[in-house]
Amino acid sequence: MKKKPVKVFFASVCWLLLSSLSMAQKNKPNIVFVMADDLGWGELGSYGNTFNETPNLDRLAGQGIRFTEAYAAAPVCSPTRVSIMTGQFPARVGITDFLPEGNKTDRRLDPDKYTTLNEALSAAGYHTGIIGKWHLDTDFSQNKGGPKAHGFDEVIGSETKYIADGDYFFPYDKIASFTHGPPDEYLTDRQFAEASGFIARNKNKPFFLYLSLYSVHTKLEAPEALVNKYKKKFDSRYGAGKAEEFYGAGNIRHESEHKDNPWMAAMLERIDAGMGSLMQTLKDHGLSENTILIFFSDNGGAGKVGNNGQLRAGKTWLYEGGIREPFLVCWPGKIKPGTVSAVPVTSLDFYPTFLAAAGTQVAGQKVDGQSILPLLRGRAAPAQRKLFWHYPSETGKWINRMSSAVRWGDLKLIEFYNNPRVELYNLKEDPSESHNLAPSRPTDAAKLKKILDEWKLSVNAEAPRIPGNNRRKR
Repeated sequence: MKKKPVKVFFASVCWLLLSSLSMAQKNKPNIVFVMADDLGWGELGSYGNTFNETPNLDRLAGQGIRFTEAYAAAPVCSPTRVSIMTGQFPARVGITDFLPEGNKTDRRLDPDKYTTLNEALSAAGYHTGIIGKWHLDTDFSQNKGGPKAHGFDEVIGSETKYIADGDYFFPYDKIASFTHGPPDEYLTDRQFAEASGFIARNKNKPFFLYLSLYSVHTKLEAPEALVNKYKKKFDSRYGAGKAEEFYGAGNIRHESEHKDNPWMAAMLERIDAGMGSLMQTLKDHGLSENTILIFFSDNGGAGKVGNNGQLRAGKTWLYEGGIREPFLVCWPGKIKPGTVSAVPVTSLDFYPTFLAAAGTQVAGQKVDGQSILPLLRGRAAPAQRKLFWHYPSETGKWINRMSSAVRWGDLKLIEFYNNPRVELYNLKEDPSESHNLAPSRPTDAAKLKKILDEWKLSVNAEAPRIPGNNRRKR
């Protein structure tokens, strides 16, 4: 029998190896992570809202898992984003507050010190992209800590000027890459359109897309027709002329103590419509079954414009309204539809969870979160663990909000630094944090305070700078 040439044999082996590698790559789930900005816990229909209209997000909740006790790692944006990108406590990284504009800070996420989530996934064979807000370096002239410096394959529509007050209609003056667009194009619509394009371009390889929305950050802006739709709805619910009374032209930031806000509802409708188009894009390209689709927010609803349900306070506070977030995950065939979980999870968990789903891990970098992949797939809930927060308000300098917190089981302790005190709450019995148990349960308060103190030392947490107190530690 005539033997095959050796080179043919090796070619066959190589083909088999490449085929196996190709199949392994195709079996890696795509990951699409959508994060809203400043979206309150009580804004979605699936979380009990009856004024806003979020049918696609509610459908997403019904197709996967909805968490009722999911947390951001901080009550403001930049440190939560740090936790997602590194898997580390913001206090460990040293970014514990929002990064202000330009030369007002020298802090940034240093690419020489951290392997970011996208870099770890890239090493596992993923094509990576960010569309939208980064806010981990505000020196836009150098941008040494920008998303490109951290290795994203595609950087689309990230801010090139400080964008805190919004830039919602074309032409955009704070996003240099969006130079073309129809008159009065709405930024949220553009971001979702770019996301669909990213998916179409990369449908034949595993991808990670971080769709970081600028909405619903104040100031609130939305297409006029949509705002008028919800003003009419507001009037029909509360009486003729009430929408103008609460949200008229004289209130340029559209703030009110009322939880139903036509401007917020209009902005959220465009997010919801975008989520619908994103889900349809995945379906059209046959990717739905092999894509993990996540929706989250970076911190609680802001001030007078946010609806945080029955939770206390909002953005910039370590009360539940500032840190508890809507969190939805859909992964057809892997996550049981209609699942609701009350297991406490945190934004620190995204890093190890996504890496576990991709079948990889990062070496040489401390990870403070834990993978919730078993929980997503319906296995036993993880053992009860301690969750920590630290907010010295280094940037905002809101001295009454300077605090640290720990949650263990149903108990949560908050340590405030101005007029020093601790507050203790049982979140199962009192999710609105209206009854401080510290005076009546001093032993529990002391136990949690000791745990919190030990944690702060372990992460080298920065002490708040309170006027009249010049001491500052790292």
